[in-house]
Order: sequence, then C-alpha cells, then structure tokens
Amino acid sequence: LAAAGSAGASRHATTFKYCTDPTFPPMELASPSGAITGFDVDMAVKLAATWGGVAKPVKTAFPGLIPALNAKRCDAVISGIFVTPDRMKQAGVVSYMESHRVLIVKAGNPKGIHSPNGLKGKVVAVQAGTKYEEYLKALKAKLGFTLQSYPGDTDAVAQVLLGRADAVLTQDTSFAYQAKQHPGKIAIGFTFAAKDSFGIYYRKADASTLGQQIKDGVAQLKSSGALVKIANKYKVPVADVK
Repeated sequence: LAAAGSAGASRHATTFKYCTDPTFPPMELASPSGAITGFDVDMAVKLAATWGGVAKPVKTAFPGLIPALNAKRCDAVISGIFVTPDRMKQAGVVSYMESHRVLIVKAGNPKGIHSPNGLKGKVVAVQAGTKYEEYLKALKAKLGFTLQSYPGDTDAVAQVLLGRADAVLTQDTSFAYQAKQHPGKIAIGFTFAAKDSFGIYYRKADASTLGQQIKDGVAQLKSSGALVKIANKYKVPVADVK
C-alpha cells in the first residue's frame, strides 16, 4: 500500500503520510531549506515505526488540514491541532498530549494583562483558523479590542516582539519555544486553568484499521517513555505528555 489508511489500511503499510502546517514551533516548523522538524515530526516517526511504517509530512495550511485529510491527500493530521467537537464530527481522533493556553506579553507585562478581561481596549494577535481565534472573536464582541489574525503562530508572536500587539493567545508549548528564541523579551501574562488536548485525526472510515494502529501506537509511545524524551528535547512541559 502506498499509505496507511488508504483503501483500507494495512498493519504493515510502508508510508504514513500526515498533513501538517509547519508554522507552530516547537510542534512543527520549517527550515529555510523547507525541511520540517519539531515535536510532532519526531513523534510521527516513532508512531509509524510501531507498525513498521515510515512517516512523511505533507505541508498543508492549517484551515485546510481536515479537508485535506478527507480528500485523501494524507492519511492523518498531526499538526498541534486541538480535539474539538466540530472536528470530531468530521474525522476520528486520538489524543496524545495536553497543553494550557496562555497569553504571551512583553517582558515585564507593561500593559498589565493578567486575565482575559485585561485584553479590553488592547491589540491581540492569534494564528488564523484556530480554536483560539474563535474564542477571541467571541471575547472581542463582549470586551472590545483589536484582533489581528496571522497565518502562523510565530507570525502572531512576532507582533508582540515588534510592539504591534499587546498580547498573543497561544499555548504553553509555543511559549517554551519562543522564550528560548527570544530570551528576556516575552513573558506569560496569564495561564488559563483549563487544558486543551492535541489530537491525531484520521478518516472515520479507517477507525478499525489505521485509527486502531494510531491508538495502539500512542499508548506504546507513552508507556515506553518515548513521548517524554521528545518533550525534553523540545523543552515542552513533560506533564503535558503523561
């Protein structure tokens, strides 16, 4: 078979194609040469290996990830994408990681943003097509602030660094990466108590084949400690993958 999950997945499929948007480090990012790396990339390699497969990323814009999956451009979606009720109506999913949403601000928090209510009258940046953008649109209607949406998470964080935005809504995984890239320049203004789950999406028709392989593979990576090792490599909170 050319790919797991295509035309009835095989337990020994050789190529596991997954759609990903490499604009959300440290989960996935692209080098100037176009090479895609990151937590999800390393995980996909380990995951595919649990059934003897080889992982291959398929670069896809974030809003088009699920549509590309159902159009059979790839066998799964692995892209720092949340498990949500709407997406679960469109595809099957296996959760592999949790994270906290955070508001990133300039170091020292000069605008005093210590809660979502603190965004009133401010300029807020976010990655387009995400659950966070939906949340901010609803919050904007209640509080009133300027919302700027960008193609990638790094683009959104850059607005705070450049002084064009007062805050960015993203995840603790993103902050871990960005703080390392820009030491002393950004901080967390507020951490939300609720957790979000990252998921690996697959076509519903593949639930008993590829879907089961993914479920079994993730369980194996967790029990073996493989996900913890990848988390340590990318400075992601280990508690997020346990």
